Amino acid sequence: MRPPILLAGFLGLALGSTPASAVDVQGSVTFEGQLAFDAPVAGVDLDDVRVRVDLATEATGPGVRCSILSESSDDADAGGLYPDAGAVSAEILMERGGPQQPEGACLVTLRASGWDGVSVTAHGLTTLLVTAAEIGANAVLSPPAIALRASKAQAELAVDCKKWAKKQLSLRNKCNAKILKLGGAIAVAKCKEAGPEPAACDDGNHVEAVLALAHGANDQQTDVANGQAVDAKLLASQLKCQALFGKAAVKFSGALAVRIQAQCVKPGGDSQACRDAQRQALKGKLDGIDKCSADALADGETGRVVPQLGEPCDSCIVAGVVDRKCLKSCFEASLADLASGLVGDVPVCGDGILQGGEFCDDGNLADGDCCSSLCGASAPEINEQSCGVGACEVTVPMCAEGEALVCEPGSPGEESLLAGDSCLNGVDDDCDGTLDGDDPDCTP
Repeated sequence: MRPPILLAGFLGLALGSTPASAVDVQGSVTFEGQLAFDAPVAGVDLDDVRVRVDLATEATGPGVRCSILSESSDDADAGGLYPDAGAVSAEILMERGGPQQPEGACLVTLRASGWDGVSVTAHGLTTLLVTAAEIGANAVLSPPAIALRASKAQAELAVDCKKWAKKQLSLRNKCNAKILKLGGAIAVAKCKEAGPEPAACDDGNHVEAVLALAHGANDQQTDVANGQAVDAKLLASQLKCQALFGKAAVKFSGALAVRIQAQCVKPGGDSQACRDAQRQALKGKLDGIDKCSADALADGETGRVVPQLGEPCDSCIVAGVVDRKCLKSCFEASLADLASGLVGDVPVCGDGILQGGEFCDDGNLADGDCCSSLCGASAPEINEQSCGVGACEVTVPMCAEGEALVCEPGSPGEESLLAGDSCLNGVDDDCDGTLDGDDPDCTP
């Protein structure tokens, strides 16, 4: 038997101990940044664009959970600076469930979208890492610039566009690998293009953006002949990582665009929820990034760093170390936006653009005006209206295809003793409110 004093001491310690409280960090973070068009979008100006914070967020630290409790959005000004008159902000909660400060950061996504009020739209996205210290300090942060790209208001990934995009992504990705290993002069003969881009296929250059995101400054397609190679033997592991980034980006974005078309657009049930479901189903295509096991290094002769990434995912390489969890999350958000942009816009009721799955879209969410708050037929759509009297009376629908109709009476005829039996037919032929014997025109 243990000595009583030891047992008592043990019990005293046990009874006197209190559980450690969790350290949660909560605060309101404000974002101030810049928008710019990747290429001009006819009809859309920078001050037509609104910036908002996604409610979805992910934590990069072990055992940490991030939540966005609320957000505020605002337009940009004419120069593309946001916010204009309001605020773009998010109330963020970072939890670990233990006594230590949460590690890592919250990956926050900002989206920008604008339209010309008729049929032309532009979209862009950026992400940034927000730390516990920044959340606790209610910091004002400057996200990476948001590149706005033209999109198709009517979502549709045509067969020829789908084939071209898939082939172009694959060929251009392989070309980047050849340049880094062989040098531009040798790679010229080995690098191929998918051919001319089909009409109205990718006006927003989403394919180009996928490659730039996956390779950063190592995307040397603009000048293949002068592309720089690195020491393939010394940087073998780094080149493998760069190839993994490119392959993951190409596989994920290409497959997602095809799935959005097949599962959401073509059946007629396109929605953000449907597209998010396709994105979730393909997350495994980014798992190849986990095989990257090298730190970024600079080539001794050219100074070129391998691997590299484009904005905003370049923030996932810090001091040469690749944060693979951060990268997969950033790739997922950024590539999903690019794949969706290649297909075209999700129908948004109330934006004034008639899109797939909408019966009508009158630019508002009001009911009782021929187009319901769900962009379907409302009560007036199935009702009728009458106008005119006598032979001029007509009955027409209140609305047609979401648009209000104006009732126009028919043309009056003649009612007189000289017009056959018009004074005996029981019809107000001249539409003056009197008929037959009561009509002065029928009085001898």
